Amino acid sequence: STTGQYRYNSTTGFFEGYNGTSFVSLAPTPTVSSVSPTEIESEAGGNVDIVITGTNFDTGTTVKFIGNDNSEFSASSVAFNSATQITATVAKNSFANSKEPYDIKVTANSGLTASKDNTINVDNSPSWSTAAGSLGGGFEGDSYSFTVSATDADGDTVAYSEIGGTVLSGQNLTLNSSTGAISGDPTNVTSSTTLS
Repeated sequence: STTGQYRYNSTTGFFEGYNGTSFVSLAPTPTVSSVSPTEIESEAGGNVDIVITGTNFDTGTTVKFIGNDNSEFSASSVAFNSATQITATVAKNSFANSKEPYDIKVTANSGLTASKDNTINVDNSPSWSTAAGSLGGGFEGDSYSFTVSATDADGDTVAYSEIGGTVLSGQNLTLNSSTGAISGDPTNVTSSTTLS
């Protein structure tokens, strides 16, 4: 082979030129412009489909995710949607909080690559520190004060709210959205009552 020589590579389907050291594909270089979603709940289980938009994708395009420690893993599968969009499927638990943000590296069938830095973050749901079950009890006329507590693995601020009903406010109790404290003097009842 001599410098400047061209040939057709029947394996990759692209023409190549010899640069004096190796043959380099003459295919267009892929680009990555956007990724969705950009936050993965790694503790949720199952897989996530990550849609990657860019240019010059082909049916042989592969996708890797690179952590902030340079560790990497590949998507379990990549679906070719078009030359401007691919969908990478990967297990959610492949992403670790300690290695975010993750870069994405796309490699076309030609061997040419494109990457997008700091693209994917891990955002897990808060978890309860307070065990399920009774928070406590008391007698009619007493004021109550109980506290529920949750933590967030990502260090995000946890906010508390009652959903699916108005059990607390309907019984003259309040929930502090910042501290998780439930307090107040419940509405009087005629018999033993449990508020769920």
